[in-house]
Amino acid sequence: MSRRKHPPEDKHTHLAIKVDHCEASLETRIEPGIYQPQYAWDLDNDSPLYRTTVELTFGGVATYPDRRAGEAYELTIYGSHSDLRRSAAMVKDVQARDGRGSLKFRSYRGKQIPIYDPPSGMGLIDKVRGEPRWTAWLPVSPRFASDALALVNSGRSLFLGIHERQSNRAHWIQGLSLRTTDPAED
Repeated sequence: MSRRKHPPEDKHTHLAIKVDHCEASLETRIEPGIYQPQYAWDLDNDSPLYRTTVELTFGGVATYPDRRAGEAYELTIYGSHSDLRRSAAMVKDVQARDGRGSLKFRSYRGKQIPIYDPPSGMGLIDKVRGEPRWTAWLPVSPRFASDALALVNSGRSLFLGIHERQSNRAHWIQGLSLRTTDPAED
């Protein structure tokens, strides 16, 4: 008799990180793909001509949960107008499709409910091998990056709240908050 193996359950962790430093940069330039067509493979006519990016790198130490407390984190958020498809993505864009391209549904309590094929996460968190340190890079909307920069300039203590989902060996960011209060106290 063979036993059916179930895939391992995803593990969710809510991290609280006390930010101890932040580096910021702002850049604007003409879209390089119009000068170098070999790099314009995903450029379309609705792409902005001027690319503006805000990049913020936050460094800090985890305060929660206890098993990760004291570990260092470095998170870079990158806000740019150049990736309109990502920032304009809608829930309908991740509805699952069958082999013919038709939308998939399932019955639930007499209703047809959409089946979704969600992204794995917003970005990956990588463990630095042999060190109690983690790094992450996350594309965000330009508005989020600008609002984060305003919080950085507020002069108040900052905390990152990260909802992490571990699937197999990958650690995915499912959600991110930048706050002036410790998310561990929620």
